[in-house]
Amino acid sequence: MILYFISGLGADERAFQKLSLPTTWKIIHLKWIEIDPKETLESYVLKFSKLIDVTKDFHLVGLSFGGIMAVELSKIIKPKSIIVLSSITTKHELPKIYRLIAGLRINNFVPSYFLNKVYPFTYWYFGMKSKEENQLLKQIIHDTPPTFLKWAINEIVHWKNEIRPINIIHIHGNKDRIFPINTIQADIVVKQGGHFMVYKEADELSALLIFNLKD
Repeated sequence: MILYFISGLGADERAFQKLSLPTTWKIIHLKWIEIDPKETLESYVLKFSKLIDVTKDFHLVGLSFGGIMAVELSKIIKPKSIIVLSSITTKHELPKIYRLIAGLRINNFVPSYFLNKVYPFTYWYFGMKSKEENQLLKQIIHDTPPTFLKWAINEIVHWKNEIRPINIIHIHGNKDRIFPINTIQADIVVKQGGHFMVYKEADELSALLIFNLKD
């Protein structure tokens, strides 16, 4: 079974490192490709889709912004199934504050160099508690190009998708502060799961992936 993992905004494959999955699965971590700050999400997704071998059956697993990417990819390629973690599946699941930010274009006024820094509220926002978790998040954010962060945030708050793929499974934590559960129509809710639950609750997430992903 072939699985393509797409990490979140300001994240990479390190977010998935604690998952324990069958050794018979072929897991491929897709890396973000360079963006043109003026390009659309649709054009970026088209380029990104070239990283996937569509001649063989495959599944997509998307974390946070990676979940949005997985939904958009499913419009042009055909995964057997899609699992989104700590994400949204349509624009209707966006918190109202994000819609306000989009409407007022507040994100346009935030300098790029502010975005890949860690602030005192960052750990709380992601639900981090231990020193190990804080250090990992700090490293990941620092390693993410600020131009990519600014572009991706803009694409999130302006996301227009209204169609939920029929072959999707949405797993979400009830303590997620980035995408609060009250706006989410999740198929599976992880109790006490925050936005970084794929790392913090890796055993539970591993079991859910194994149960829900079948050839």
